[in-house]
Amino acid sequence: MKKLVFLFRILCGFMPARANDTAGYVLPTGGVVFQKQDGIKMRTEALYIRPGQIEVNYLFENTTDNPITTAVFFPLPPISAVLDYYTDYLDATHQFHFKLWVNGKEQPYQTQFSLQQHGRPVPSFASKIWKYPEESLDEATFHQRFLALSPAERQTLIDGKYIYWGYMLVLNKQTGESGEQEGWLMSDRHDTLWEKQITYSWEQTFPPHKTITVRHTYTPSYKTINTGAPFSKCIEGNSPAYQLFSAPAAQREKRLAAQNYLEYILTTAQNWQGPIGHFNLLIESPLKSVGCFDGGPFYAKQFYAITRPNYTPEWDLSVDFLDNKSVLGYQPKYAPVLYRVNGPAKLRSTPHGKTLGQLENNTYIWGWPGKKQGKWIPVLQNQFSGYAHQKNLIQVF
Repeated sequence: MKKLVFLFRILCGFMPARANDTAGYVLPTGGVVFQKQDGIKMRTEALYIRPGQIEVNYLFENTTDNPITTAVFFPLPPISAVLDYYTDYLDATHQFHFKLWVNGKEQPYQTQFSLQQHGRPVPSFASKIWKYPEESLDEATFHQRFLALSPAERQTLIDGKYIYWGYMLVLNKQTGESGEQEGWLMSDRHDTLWEKQITYSWEQTFPPHKTITVRHTYTPSYKTINTGAPFSKCIEGNSPAYQLFSAPAAQREKRLAAQNYLEYILTTAQNWQGPIGHFNLLIESPLKSVGCFDGGPFYAKQFYAITRPNYTPEWDLSVDFLDNKSVLGYQPKYAPVLYRVNGPAKLRSTPHGKTLGQLENNTYIWGWPGKKQGKWIPVLQNQFSGYAHQKNLIQVF
């Protein structure tokens, strides 16, 4: 058996933000090094993003003659260690509710946790300030937890200028009002705000010349803003395209005034053998979304769907969910399913309706079986929507 041995330790360094599964190991000194895994090919990826949940399904194949056992890591993008970037700032117990399934069976996993301040690692003992890695803190709680460290640990953080004495906001949870008082703050939020990185990992065996499916879901954290300006770097807030999309001239008074922004790192999918055989992305929002995919902007109403064969991502993904109210509690009535076309098949405007085009054999398409009419299922592929007959659709995940 080809066996890769990996060191599991609490990270005292920091790793690049990413969200695609990859193989790697944790260095004893901290940080994660991702290794290219030439024997494992990602045949299919289905990435479904909506406000409040991200779901990813993968089909992996071991292309070698020997089983490969390796550690697989799923790091979340870095997030603020305080509540400033959380939409529900009254809740200091944000959890990602990460769940993992392999070949349809739920699996255990390990959680690593690291901190950094403006690009430099925070001493690992500072992680004791958090009761569990997914916990988020307000400034008053941080002050109290800091005082619980040993005198030597506190002095190390003070001497290293990881923290400073200043004014913090203290929330009265009964009234919902905030007031200032003095205390120890983790950093100057305008310059060196602490960030934390959470990584989930598990050991996986890939049998020779066989495929396995991996699925995981989690509740992402969001950066929020109330001005309507986009976070996504490829979108200029003053551009005519964005202005037209977010605030039609006829409805200027209804301009979208809030958004929830998330990042999803795609580029480390290059760590597997070759390109992704079939990459499939679906973004769903109750109203509108904008963002960056393939290095350029997209403007979508309720859905944005892209499929890419033999795809090697060169850019990462960002999404701004635009809304004039909170969208984090959004629960779609019907769940999407990824299908492979057993065709060719006709794409129709309605069941038995006008032919809009042809779906090529072995291409991939998103569908909503819960909304089917008779034997016709509504489908969406690269922004082309219509109906396809269920006899021409094979469910992938």
